[in-house]
Amino acid sequence: MIDFGRDLIHDEARALDALADSLGETFEQAVRLILGCKGKVIVGGLGKSGHIGRKIAATFASTGTTATFLHLAEAIHGDLGLAAQGDVALLISQSGQTAELALVVDHFIAIGVPIIAITGNSGSMLGTTATAALVLPHWPEVGPEAVAPTTSTTTALSPGDALRVLGASGE
Repeated sequence: MIDFGRDLIHDEARALDALADSLGETFEQAVRLILGCKGKVIVGGLGKSGHIGRKIAATFASTGTTATFLHLAEAIHGDLGLAAQGDVALLISQSGQTAELALVVDHFIAIGVPIIAITGNSGSMLGTTATAALVLPHWPEVGPEAVAPTTSTTTALSPGDALRVLGASGE
């Protein structure tokens, strides 16, 4: 059991190493968007990406950046009114292709809210329309049968933390 646990954690660590190695100009662009945010950071997601988004929004808020979480299903049923010019959106979606996401992206574009994407699909609607797309490495989910999001949620969380830390330090 211990070896199995270690193997899983090491595999996720390798995925994080691949993510770190993939960071480039779009990450810097995302940091600049956060630093230039005059309003609030709106972090959105659905499903497991939503859980990750809640944590990222909480981290932003606890370290001094005004931030809120937007559940994408709730967004299309009235909650999009919280967005305004001056805000920055950080949207998380492994596929980058959900119907709810498309409606939210369209709204943010229409009102001039720049979008930072964290996605596993660079060619998706989210990946191609975002102002700055942070693309997660293609890495298998760890665990028996690899059916639950594991590695993908770990790698989605990490750039949110990095954006927050760099956004706070201004580096």
